[in-house]
Amino acid sequence: MSGAKRGWHQPSAFQVIPSIRRLGDLERALKSERQTILLTGADIASLPLLAQKVHDAGKRVLINMELLGGFGRDEVGIKLLKHYFKVDGVMSTDRMRLGMARNIGLYTIQRFLISDSKALDTTLRILKSTRAQAAEILPAKVAVDVLPELRKVTAIPLWAGGFIQTPEEIEAVERAGFNGATTSERHLF
Repeated sequence: MSGAKRGWHQPSAFQVIPSIRRLGDLERALKSERQTILLTGADIASLPLLAQKVHDAGKRVLINMELLGGFGRDEVGIKLLKHYFKVDGVMSTDRMRLGMARNIGLYTIQRFLISDSKALDTTLRILKSTRAQAAEILPAKVAVDVLPELRKVTAIPLWAGGFIQTPEEIEAVERAGFNGATTSERHLF
């Protein structure tokens, strides 16, 4: 699949990644210029067909391991994601599972929810040593405020997500210096 072979992140290119919670929104995302599709509404029964549709459109498939219904998050399950389901990348809060995914060649994105100063401290500590290839920081409004602190501890691509509902919020995330944003708002695809 050509989309999987291209780099996930081009330093000068800001990415908006459609997060497909409602499968009815997939067609719109497939027709968009977006190169990566996050399938948050998928389960193991629907994933093979959905992944094939995304690949047929020349795009990459990304899933959130915590949101994939019916999925066993052990090493065998992670191998199935790559070899049977043909997923290109995974998101998770679990460092151990991300390590397993990276070891078999999946692109890995570690997710962080920053709800207070303690969560920010934990995020900064983990980002210093993460083996993930990118990180998603939630919610986006908080992510924009703490980006300078995050950049002091890591050079990996950083995406903002959560509660991005308007073009102005996408622009604010891009202006702040993030590499991309995830959103389930179909008018932003």
